[in-house]
Amino acid sequence: MSTSVSDALLHDYQGRCWWCGNEADSREHRYKRSDVVRNFQTDVWKAGVIRVKGGSSREEYIQGANSGKLKFAKVLCARCNNERSQAFDRAYDVFAEYLHTEEELIVSTGEVRMSAIFGTNWSERSSDLLKYFVKHVCCRLAEDRLRIPDGVVDFLNDARADLPHVQMEMSINLSVREMAAHLRDVHGIHGGSLWSGPNQVWLNSTNTAIRSISSHFGINCYFLGYSCDMRSDSGGLSLDGDRLGVPSYRPEGLEDVDMRDICRDCK
Repeated sequence: MSTSVSDALLHDYQGRCWWCGNEADSREHRYKRSDVVRNFQTDVWKAGVIRVKGGSSREEYIQGANSGKLKFAKVLCARCNNERSQAFDRAYDVFAEYLHTEEELIVSTGEVRMSAIFGTNWSERSSDLLKYFVKHVCCRLAEDRLRIPDGVVDFLNDARADLPHVQMEMSINLSVREMAAHLRDVHGIHGGSLWSGPNQVWLNSTNTAIRSISSHFGINCYFLGYSCDMRSDSGGLSLDGDRLGVPSYRPEGLEDVDMRDICRDCK
């Protein structure tokens, strides 16, 4: 968490699952294991997969796809992490495979057609996909001792049809995409990248309550940004019919940068 928040505003989950309240005895992957395996094959693990935390030059080597460094703390119970969210995980696996195989198409069109991924029942499967993302966000909030709004849990429990509070947007970071191509084509370095920004917390004007929380996470060039607004009753991914907009961007300061100038293997 990048913002200092008073303990009085944080929530003590007391070792309980944020979803059902049972003992939290399971560690959810920060990234789906299938994503990790797809990005980092056996030979890549041998060469070394490195985690670098923002604001630090320290490099941590990760030994494999089941490394504890790729998992959340125990904030869920095994039943919620497996049985109750199985449909969410399956929807995400199908979605992630499509993002991987159809990257060129998605970059050129700036959108994803949910019906092209899920077929005729795209609406139901899109809801499962959204719930996968919500589960991930909730694990991040619980790990940082940030209270999860009741309405968000109600959405996961099918007690309400619409997701409140948590607004999400997917985008493509072209600089990440271009660096991956540079490393592959110039240096023969294969493998992907995993991203996770810290939770940023905004307080109300009197600093007596949390107003909103925002962050992002991503796989390769795909980033999902989210904002949890405690005052808002709306949320979710913005779909136009079966179309999910996925705009491309370059981070500020990298709009006209040659990858060779920022690649440490070129220096």
